[in-house]
Amino acid sequence: MRRLIMTVGDSRVGKSTVIKLLIELFLSQNQAVKIYNHDSRNKFKAYEGIVPIESLNFFTDNPDLVLDDLLNDSLDVIFVDMPGQYIKETCNYIYEADFFTVLAELNWKLTFLQPISHRSDCMEYFLQLLNFATDNANYVIVKNQHFDTRFKEYKQLIQQKLPLIGGTEIRLTALHRDHYQAMEDLTKPYSQCFHEQSLYVLYRSYIYHWLKNFFETVKNNQIASIYLGVSAGENIRNIAGVF
Repeated sequence: MRRLIMTVGDSRVGKSTVIKLLIELFLSQNQAVKIYNHDSRNKFKAYEGIVPIESLNFFTDNPDLVLDDLLNDSLDVIFVDMPGQYIKETCNYIYEADFFTVLAELNWKLTFLQPISHRSDCMEYFLQLLNFATDNANYVIVKNQHFDTRFKEYKQLIQQKLPLIGGTEIRLTALHRDHYQAMEDLTKPYSQCFHEQSLYVLYRSYIYHWLKNFFETVKNNQIASIYLGVSAGENIRNIAGVF
């Protein structure tokens, strides 16, 4: 089943980073991907010319721009990178576009992908979204260990509820901010960065293992693989011909 994946939640918790990691995964499986990006900072510049990227203001533009692509038989996955913190507005956007009905009729499935940090706001946003969408969507939490490893608020408020709604969690290991910034400054797809001779060998090694750990986290979680639209039977280790 084809997937519409909405990244939601707090600002600056790694939504675009996770999208870029998943783009690498889908491209390795020859899946056709498109991105709708609310942010004006051009966070996906490294992937221009590789996947279609369209800017969209979710507060002013017509939601039919996204819905029209659901009729595009050549697409397997559509990412909608929603603006951080605007959970009420996100829910209103979904409601006004009647996303749940349209997706069901066209045989697409909606997945909410929410990276979290140590902030309690992340939990409040998720609970608001869950109360709105209930069983009309699937849920994947990404524990971004750049911010925390314990996630006390998540354990107290969300972790036990997640399996009850069929949701699941995956882990994004921490990458040192110097290594991450050096990679971002290259403005190249992540899978090319650990071949980049201008980076220190140590940086390239850490980047390589960071990507590899994430891909294996997805591969080893069957529910997450289904919710994210990862093709069954594909070898995730062969991403970009390097793993």
